[in-house]
Amino acid sequence: MVEDDPRLEPGALIGGRYRLERSLAENRWLASDQAAADASVHLLHLSGLSDDQREEWSKRWLQLQGVLHPQLPRFADLISSDGELWLPRPWQEGESFQALLEGGQTFDIPEVLELLRQLLPLMALLHSHRLSCGDWSPSQLLRRSADGLPVPLALEQPAPWDPQRDLLSLAQWAQDLLGTQAAAALESIGPLQALSSDRPELRFPSAAAALAAFQQFTPALPAPIPLVKHSTPSRRRKRQQEQDAEGRLWPVVVALVLAALVGTALGWLVLSRGKVTSPMALPSFRLRSSLPAAEINQREQLLNRLRALQVDRRWFLKLVDASFLERGGRLPSDSQADAPLRLVWSELAEDWLSRVEQLPLPLRPRLGNLTATDWNRRQQGLVAQGLSPEVVQKLVSGSALNLLNGSQAAEIPAEPFRQLWYAAAEQALGNLQIELIEGKRNSTKTVSAWVPAGGARVFPIQVPPGSRLVLGVRGSALMQMSVFAADGQLLEARGPLRVVSLGEVKRSPVQVLISNDGLSSASLTLSLRVDPNQ
Repeated sequence: MVEDDPRLEPGALIGGRYRLERSLAENRWLASDQAAADASVHLLHLSGLSDDQREEWSKRWLQLQGVLHPQLPRFADLISSDGELWLPRPWQEGESFQALLEGGQTFDIPEVLELLRQLLPLMALLHSHRLSCGDWSPSQLLRRSADGLPVPLALEQPAPWDPQRDLLSLAQWAQDLLGTQAAAALESIGPLQALSSDRPELRFPSAAAALAAFQQFTPALPAPIPLVKHSTPSRRRKRQQEQDAEGRLWPVVVALVLAALVGTALGWLVLSRGKVTSPMALPSFRLRSSLPAAEINQREQLLNRLRALQVDRRWFLKLVDASFLERGGRLPSDSQADAPLRLVWSELAEDWLSRVEQLPLPLRPRLGNLTATDWNRRQQGLVAQGLSPEVVQKLVSGSALNLLNGSQAAEIPAEPFRQLWYAAAEQALGNLQIELIEGKRNSTKTVSAWVPAGGARVFPIQVPPGSRLVLGVRGSALMQMSVFAADGQLLEARGPLRVVSLGEVKRSPVQVLISNDGLSSASLTLSLRVDPNQ
């Protein structure tokens, strides 16, 4: 066993795995991962923490490990030693937006709109896990060299749950990038006005709502504004600009409310008594003139987003209702006394919608109509290729964690949650590739393969009974691996590509699952050694 080097200097070994290469600012280090072919790793070192602080950081890190997104790094297992914490994640090559701005780079309005469309899905996903970043400033957002996507850097720091603070911070980041074009953008881009407003009733209720607005917005761009240096405007002038922007937004809000009251009355009636006869149909999801204008507007936005996503609204309303009833109690009515309950229902709807948005477009219209036949067809096809039924089901359950809560994803849940489990099966198994490997005793074998974007590959490995198996997998930082026994028992939990020693293998095949959460195909190298058990 390799012991840790107590010296905090280049060359020291942390956790028997990470070798320090270079000290960075604020207790951060560039290190190399000895278990992953010296891949570059970012290490955050925390010392002098109280027990409560260590627990808070550890809880935050565990939450981040459960969030899967191409714009997030894979957060490896934290290392605790002598009361200190080391937090490892893959190194991200790129430059902060602050460095880009200081280097003279400028961003025009279409560029900033596209960056917002790239960041808002990530923010919505974080919020669905009740995670706030807190700091979306140019210094804490990186433009990744590999694909140009924006990546947050301040996620490790525990932050209070405050979605609105995140949205306002993102709005300020967009204005910082726009520079002298910010005033013109606020004047001409309604979604940016709402995102930047300091009045809660004018802001978006969630990141998912903001994303829907920016996705549907097509700007009529003003003439280019010459980049001329100006002195910083006075507080009075800046406040006047904000008030002007808010004043321009009010006619839009009034128009939306009138449209909700007049243009969609028939749709609300269809959603209420006449068509949705299920006892789980939410009574409060109806048009009532007594409801506040903000609630009517919020419901209209929900319908518009469901229509844009091509999601069956009846199934979705049943999903939110079922989730609400799982918490105990009753569904809210349209009375003033039930306003807090309706707020909880709306927050649940936002949460579920952010999950449904992760599904590809061909799958979303099928929600509500997927059946056991679809699942059985997928499962039987893979069992015929040598996989155990348990492994196939666990593969789907792992993929369903982004769509369902842990207990719901572990087994095939009841309707209407079952539709999301079936959707995870369609998504995970549709691009699954299987490659059988024959391992011989006292030999080493190496296999190279490609994994498609968003897909997975399974490597069933046949070894002589009673042999010891050591596996090593190298590839993209956006890949994850897990290992199962022949009977479907989990031997190695889902995590970054790494080296694992399985000890004695009593039955074959051992099944190695590699998934690629990246936006492009990526290669991997799998090495294995089979030795006699001693």
